[in-house]
Amino acid sequence: MSPKSQIIRQWQLIRSLEALSGRTVAGLAQELKCSERTIWRDLSDLRAAGFRLHRRKVEGRSRLGLMEGYQSELPCFLSYSELISLYLSHGLLQAPEGAPFRESFDSLLARIKSSLPSGMLPFLQELEQALPSGPIQTRDDSFHGPLIEQITQAIMDRKTLEIQYYSLSRGRVQVRKIDPYRLWHQEGALHLIGYCHLRQRVLTFALGRIRAARPTPETFLLPEGFNFEEYVKESFALLRGEPVRVKILFSSHQAPWIAERLWHPSQKMQYQFDGSLLMSLEVGDTLELKRWILGFGQEAEVLEPRELREAIRQEAEGLIEKYAGAAKGRRKARPRAAAEAASPKGKLAIEIV
Repeated sequence: MSPKSQIIRQWQLIRSLEALSGRTVAGLAQELKCSERTIWRDLSDLRAAGFRLHRRKVEGRSRLGLMEGYQSELPCFLSYSELISLYLSHGLLQAPEGAPFRESFDSLLARIKSSLPSGMLPFLQELEQALPSGPIQTRDDSFHGPLIEQITQAIMDRKTLEIQYYSLSRGRVQVRKIDPYRLWHQEGALHLIGYCHLRQRVLTFALGRIRAARPTPETFLLPEGFNFEEYVKESFALLRGEPVRVKILFSSHQAPWIAERLWHPSQKMQYQFDGSLLMSLEVGDTLELKRWILGFGQEAEVLEPRELREAIRQEAEGLIEKYAGAAKGRRKARPRAAAEAASPKGKLAIEIV
């Protein structure tokens, strides 16, 4: 069994005991879909971590709950689940260095850590690694809500999902089996990172293009070598592939704005004598990068690789041809439009439009 599945189950066990004291081991095992032996083992682990649990015999059966008054031993008289939720939210609430309340928040977090039983902090750290992290914001939260909940549960339970996914490259819906690893918020949308059984590799799926999802009886283990930060650091926006070294020269007008931001973890900046800025980086794919560079127009020039420079040159020539053609079309249409405007019928038509 995956250690992460175990820590998630123990978190669910804490919440169950908070919601209703006097639970039986058999009832907890049924609720958490595991054996009674597993529940006993989890209870032993939680006690060792410092959670105040009690066990009483009622009519010959063991009934479990949390010790009365345990909250008085915790910071701010919190419940266990409230304390855990506050700890897990520190990454989302963390203000930048020097921002208002940063020092106070760090102090609060330090007090919480120092007041925890010695075994509880490792438990919280393991739980933090097991759960999806990062702010979840999409353009339509009401549409994604049930799907997010379903996928999150599959991530925690390590359950393989069968999804109906609309592929933009193929223009149709495909049925795929996915081992869901992580939800990732990027570029104003939510994405699922997971192992695709069809392609037999880890891929990124746009949540908005998942038409339906259902958990299968199959389970999976997160590969030991998989690291989320390593996986996403080579991507520019959402695309990944073999690393490509890119050099871009930004004009002196754009240089200060480019230099003040982190665009990619691999970026290196070097000011030139004329005030322009040379950016070097390694990305997993240049398609999104090409779109980004084109947004700067003539203020950015790709120096390498040659293939990307050529792709942008062709894009620029296409734009020139398109706009030149549109301008030529407008010049030809102008005499006819003037003649129609001169007649009462033509003038009336123009006013209606």
